[in-house]
Amino acid sequence: MKKSTGFGVGLLIGFFALTSCHKERGDFVEIKTVNFEGLSLAGGDYWNGSDGTGSFKSNGMTFENNFNLNYGSWDGFVYSEKSDVVTSDYTNQFSVFDSTNGLNKFALYYPPFGADAFASFKKDSSYIVQSISVCNSTYTALTIKNGDPYGFSKKFGGTSGNDPDWYKMTVIGYNTVGDSLKSIDFYLADYRFPDNTKDYIINKWTTVNLTSLGKINKLTFRFSSSDNGTYGMNTPAYVCLDNFKYEVVIPGIN
Repeated sequence: MKKSTGFGVGLLIGFFALTSCHKERGDFVEIKTVNFEGLSLAGGDYWNGSDGTGSFKSNGMTFENNFNLNYGSWDGFVYSEKSDVVTSDYTNQFSVFDSTNGLNKFALYYPPFGADAFASFKKDSSYIVQSISVCNSTYTALTIKNGDPYGFSKKFGGTSGNDPDWYKMTVIGYNTVGDSLKSIDFYLADYRFPDNTKDYIINKWTTVNLTSLGKINKLTFRFSSSDNGTYGMNTPAYVCLDNFKYEVVIPGIN
């Protein structure tokens, strides 16, 4: 079972999408959960799009992927079951920074350069996404904690530990014609506290409420950080994602 905690709040997920119903004004609202457990890894521990399919699907949602055959590189969404929380370099880019994850599958997002990739519903369909579960990737988390060994990214807090550093994810919802509607910010690491003992890096699956986005057809993720250089953000721009919970309204019988 998958675990998701909002600093201590548990969320248990089974192999199949979980659903629940309640009646409201004669209609039923079914809660569907996208948790990636039904996806195949074909003997590996991650899928990065090298088969050229350009996307993957799970329980009503499509996740865009771009794979460059010339360089063997990818961006957009991939999925994985890796949870190595020790290896700190780029070779460990497919791991979630949650030591309790086990072999549970999750999605990982890395944005295309100067663009977005989307997690979307079917064309002309809109749903309220109640929440998602998020966690840092190990590569990002250990870079924030220790700095990049090549000096490209700084250790958050600096030498003194007092630098007010931060790493933020912004979730943006879009309607069926592609207009952005609203956004929600969530700090994946925050070192801005006067008391350094309160500084944190998200290291457990944590639930983020997305209901304020309203009804959306698709969403994407953008990143910002206090650590920036000549070519943009220095912090590795990854986030691990799971348990997309969205509402499906089923008309009641009057």
